[in-house]
Amino acid sequence: MKTNTEKTIFIVALIAAVVNLALSILYILQLPEQVPTHFDINWVCDGYGSRWIGLGISVLAPLAALSLPLSLKMQKHEQNRKPAAIMMLIITGYCVAINWIVMLAFGSKVQLGETYEKPVLGWAVPLIFSAMFVAMGNYLPILRQNNGLGLRIKWTLENEQCWKLTHRFAGKLWVITGLLLTAVSIIAAVIGLESGIWILVLLFEMFVVNVVVPCIYAYMHREGA
Repeated sequence: MKTNTEKTIFIVALIAAVVNLALSILYILQLPEQVPTHFDINWVCDGYGSRWIGLGISVLAPLAALSLPLSLKMQKHEQNRKPAAIMMLIITGYCVAINWIVMLAFGSKVQLGETYEKPVLGWAVPLIFSAMFVAMGNYLPILRQNNGLGLRIKWTLENEQCWKLTHRFAGKLWVITGLLLTAVSIIAAVIGLESGIWILVLLFEMFVVNVVVPCIYAYMHREGA
Protein backbone atom coordinates (compact mmCIF):
# COMPACT_ATOMS: atom_id res chain seq x y z
CA MET A 1 0.00 0.00 0.00
CA LYS A 2 1.44 3.34 -1.08
CA THR A 3 -0.68 6.09 0.45
CA ASN A 4 -1.36 7.01 4.05
CA THR A 5 -5.11 6.80 3.35
CA GLU A 6 -4.85 3.17 2.26
CA LYS A 7 -2.68 2.32 5.26
CA THR A 8 -5.13 4.02 7.61
CA ILE A 9 -8.09 2.16 6.11
CA PHE A 10 -6.23 -1.14 6.42
CA ILE A 11 -5.32 -0.48 10.06
CA VAL A 12 -8.90 0.52 10.93
CA ALA A 13 -10.32 -2.58 9.21
CA LEU A 14 -7.81 -4.90 10.84
CA ILE A 15 -8.30 -3.45 14.34
CA ALA A 16 -12.10 -3.68 13.98
CA ALA A 17 -11.84 -7.26 12.75
CA VAL A 18 -9.45 -8.38 15.53
CA VAL A 19 -11.50 -6.67 18.25
CA ASN A 20 -14.64 -8.29 16.84
CA LEU A 21 -12.97 -11.72 16.92
CA ALA A 22 -11.80 -11.23 20.52
CA LEU A 23 -15.23 -10.05 21.70
CA SER A 24 -16.88 -12.94 19.85
CA ILE A 25 -14.67 -15.46 21.68
CA LEU A 26 -15.48 -13.84 25.04
CA TYR A 27 -19.19 -13.90 24.19
CA ILE A 28 -19.06 -17.55 23.08
CA LEU A 29 -17.39 -18.53 26.36
CA GLN A 30 -20.44 -17.19 28.21
CA LEU A 31 -22.81 -19.43 26.23
CA PRO A 32 -23.85 -23.02 27.05
CA GLU A 33 -21.97 -25.79 25.25
CA GLN A 34 -24.99 -26.37 23.01
CA VAL A 35 -26.88 -23.43 21.49
CA PRO A 36 -29.66 -22.88 18.93
CA THR A 37 -27.88 -22.79 15.58
CA HIS A 38 -30.69 -22.97 13.03
CA PHE A 39 -34.21 -21.55 12.62
CA ASP A 40 -36.82 -22.32 10.00
CA ILE A 41 -38.65 -19.78 7.88
CA ASN A 42 -41.04 -19.00 10.78
CA TRP A 43 -38.20 -18.51 13.28
CA VAL A 44 -38.84 -21.84 14.99
CA CYS A 45 -35.62 -23.38 16.31
CA ASP A 46 -34.98 -26.66 14.49
CA GLY A 47 -31.29 -27.17 15.13
CA TYR A 48 -28.85 -27.22 18.07
CA GLY A 49 -25.09 -27.43 17.92
CA SER A 50 -21.76 -26.44 19.44
CA ARG A 51 -21.39 -22.83 20.54
CA TRP A 52 -18.10 -22.69 18.64
CA ILE A 53 -19.82 -22.98 15.26
CA GLY A 54 -20.23 -19.23 15.32
CA LEU A 55 -16.49 -18.71 15.40
CA GLY A 56 -16.36 -19.54 11.69
CA ILE A 57 -18.36 -16.38 10.95
CA SER A 58 -16.25 -14.33 13.37
CA VAL A 59 -13.06 -14.98 11.41
CA LEU A 60 -14.54 -13.72 8.14
CA ALA A 61 -13.92 -10.10 9.12
CA PRO A 62 -10.16 -10.59 9.77
CA LEU A 63 -9.88 -12.50 6.50
CA ALA A 64 -11.60 -9.67 4.64
CA ALA A 65 -9.31 -7.10 6.25
CA LEU A 66 -6.15 -9.11 5.59
CA SER A 67 -7.11 -9.50 1.93
CA LEU A 68 -7.13 -5.72 1.51
CA PRO A 69 -3.40 -5.38 0.64
CA LEU A 70 -3.74 -8.15 -1.95
CA SER A 71 -6.79 -6.46 -3.44
CA LEU A 72 -4.87 -3.19 -3.73
CA LYS A 73 -1.87 -4.92 -5.27
CA MET A 74 -4.11 -6.20 -8.06
CA GLN A 75 -5.13 -2.67 -9.02
CA LYS A 76 -3.15 -1.44 -12.02
CA HIS A 77 -4.95 1.90 -12.05
CA GLU A 78 -3.92 4.18 -9.19
CA GLN A 79 -7.45 5.60 -9.21
CA ASN A 80 -8.80 2.19 -8.18
CA ARG A 81 -6.75 1.88 -5.03
CA LYS A 82 -8.80 4.12 -2.71
CA PRO A 83 -12.21 2.70 -3.81
CA ALA A 84 -10.81 -0.83 -3.44
CA ALA A 85 -9.63 -0.07 0.10
CA ILE A 86 -12.94 1.51 1.09
CA MET A 87 -14.95 -1.38 -0.37
CA MET A 88 -12.88 -3.89 1.60
CA LEU A 89 -13.50 -1.81 4.73
CA ILE A 90 -17.25 -1.91 3.99
CA ILE A 91 -17.13 -5.69 3.52
CA THR A 92 -15.24 -6.05 6.80
CA GLY A 93 -17.93 -4.02 8.57
CA TYR A 94 -20.63 -6.13 6.94
CA CYS A 95 -18.98 -9.32 8.24
CA VAL A 96 -18.83 -7.85 11.75
CA ALA A 97 -22.50 -6.88 11.68
CA ILE A 98 -23.69 -10.28 10.41
CA ASN A 99 -21.46 -11.95 13.01
CA TRP A 100 -23.31 -10.28 15.87
CA ILE A 101 -26.74 -11.03 14.45
CA VAL A 102 -25.74 -14.70 14.51
CA MET A 103 -24.21 -14.38 17.99
CA LEU A 104 -27.40 -12.87 19.40
CA ALA A 105 -29.41 -15.73 17.91
CA PHE A 106 -27.02 -18.25 19.47
CA GLY A 107 -27.47 -16.57 22.83
CA SER A 108 -31.26 -16.45 22.62
CA LYS A 109 -31.65 -19.64 24.73
CA VAL A 110 -34.48 -20.77 22.48
CA GLN A 111 -35.18 -24.50 22.80
CA LEU A 112 -35.92 -26.90 19.96
CA GLY A 113 -39.44 -26.32 18.67
CA GLU A 114 -39.71 -22.88 20.27
CA THR A 115 -40.13 -19.66 18.31
CA TYR A 116 -37.44 -16.99 18.43
CA GLU A 117 -39.05 -13.99 20.15
CA LYS A 118 -36.88 -11.37 18.47
CA PRO A 119 -37.25 -12.08 14.75
CA VAL A 120 -36.95 -8.34 14.15
CA LEU A 121 -33.23 -9.06 14.12
CA GLY A 122 -33.83 -10.90 10.87
CA TRP A 123 -34.61 -7.60 9.20
CA ALA A 124 -31.18 -6.38 10.20
CA VAL A 125 -29.72 -8.70 7.54
CA PRO A 126 -31.33 -6.99 4.50
CA LEU A 127 -30.86 -3.63 6.24
CA ILE A 128 -27.11 -4.17 6.53
CA PHE A 129 -27.01 -5.68 3.05
CA SER A 130 -28.76 -2.65 1.56
CA ALA A 131 -26.46 -0.24 3.41
CA MET A 132 -23.49 -2.06 1.90
CA PHE A 133 -24.91 -1.67 -1.61
CA VAL A 134 -25.58 2.04 -1.07
CA ALA A 135 -22.02 2.61 0.13
CA MET A 136 -20.38 0.55 -2.61
CA GLY A 137 -22.66 1.97 -5.29
CA ASN A 138 -21.09 5.37 -4.73
CA TYR A 139 -17.68 4.03 -5.74
CA LEU A 140 -18.59 1.84 -8.72
CA PRO A 141 -18.69 4.73 -11.25
CA ILE A 142 -15.07 5.75 -10.55
CA LEU A 143 -13.57 2.27 -10.95
CA ARG A 144 -11.36 1.70 -13.97
CA GLN A 145 -11.05 -1.60 -15.81
CA ASN A 146 -9.42 -4.28 -13.66
CA ASN A 147 -9.60 -8.01 -12.99
CA GLY A 148 -10.14 -7.85 -9.24
CA LEU A 149 -13.01 -5.48 -8.47
CA GLY A 150 -16.30 -4.45 -10.05
CA LEU A 151 -18.58 -6.06 -12.63
CA ARG A 152 -15.91 -8.16 -14.32
CA ILE A 153 -17.76 -9.82 -17.16
CA LYS A 154 -16.82 -10.50 -20.78
CA TRP A 155 -18.25 -7.33 -22.29
CA THR A 156 -16.97 -4.87 -19.66
CA LEU A 157 -13.45 -6.32 -19.75
CA GLU A 158 -13.29 -6.26 -23.53
CA ASN A 159 -14.56 -2.70 -24.00
CA GLU A 160 -13.50 0.20 -21.78
CA GLN A 161 -16.47 2.33 -22.76
CA CYS A 162 -18.83 -0.52 -21.90
CA TRP A 163 -17.08 -0.78 -18.51
CA LYS A 164 -17.62 2.92 -17.82
CA LEU A 165 -21.26 2.93 -18.91
CA THR A 166 -22.12 -0.25 -17.01
CA HIS A 167 -20.49 0.83 -13.75
CA ARG A 168 -22.06 4.26 -13.94
CA PHE A 169 -25.46 2.62 -14.43
CA ALA A 170 -24.87 -0.06 -11.77
CA GLY A 171 -23.68 2.54 -9.24
CA LYS A 172 -26.94 4.47 -9.48
CA LEU A 173 -28.95 1.24 -9.44
CA TRP A 174 -27.21 -0.06 -6.31
CA VAL A 175 -27.82 3.19 -4.44
CA ILE A 176 -31.51 3.36 -5.43
CA THR A 177 -32.28 -0.30 -4.65
CA GLY A 178 -30.27 -0.08 -1.44
CA LEU A 179 -32.28 2.90 -0.22
CA LEU A 180 -35.55 1.20 -1.17
CA LEU A 181 -34.61 -2.00 0.66
CA THR A 182 -33.55 0.07 3.67
CA ALA A 183 -36.96 1.74 3.79
CA VAL A 184 -38.81 -1.57 3.35
CA SER A 185 -36.73 -3.27 6.06
CA ILE A 186 -37.34 -0.49 8.57
CA ILE A 187 -41.09 -0.42 7.87
CA ALA A 188 -41.33 -4.24 8.09
CA ALA A 189 -39.49 -4.26 11.42
CA VAL A 190 -41.66 -1.47 12.84
CA ILE A 191 -44.98 -3.09 11.89
CA GLY A 192 -43.76 -6.46 13.15
CA LEU A 193 -43.72 -8.41 9.88
CA GLU A 194 -42.06 -11.58 11.12
CA SER A 195 -42.20 -14.03 8.20
CA GLY A 196 -38.70 -14.96 7.12
CA ILE A 197 -39.97 -15.69 3.61
CA TRP A 198 -40.22 -11.96 2.95
CA ILE A 199 -36.59 -11.49 3.87
CA LEU A 200 -35.53 -14.22 1.46
CA VAL A 201 -37.70 -12.77 -1.31
CA LEU A 202 -36.29 -9.28 -0.86
CA LEU A 203 -32.69 -10.50 -0.79
CA PHE A 204 -33.28 -12.58 -3.92
CA GLU A 205 -34.84 -9.63 -5.73
CA MET A 206 -31.90 -7.47 -4.62
CA PHE A 207 -29.49 -9.97 -6.15
CA VAL A 208 -31.43 -10.21 -9.42
CA VAL A 209 -31.77 -6.45 -9.83
CA ASN A 210 -28.23 -5.50 -8.80
CA VAL A 211 -26.36 -8.27 -10.61
CA VAL A 212 -28.47 -9.56 -13.48
CA VAL A 213 -29.79 -6.19 -14.68
CA PRO A 214 -26.29 -4.60 -14.97
CA CYS A 215 -25.13 -7.71 -16.89
CA ILE A 216 -28.00 -7.24 -19.36
CA TYR A 217 -27.13 -3.56 -19.59
CA ALA A 218 -23.49 -4.44 -20.30
CA TYR A 219 -24.54 -6.81 -23.07
CA MET A 220 -26.70 -4.09 -24.64
CA HIS A 221 -23.72 -1.72 -24.55
CA ARG A 222 -21.04 -4.27 -25.40
CA GLU A 223 -19.93 -2.15 -28.36
CA GLY A 224 -19.59 0.87 -26.11
CA ALA A 225 -22.48 2.71 -27.71
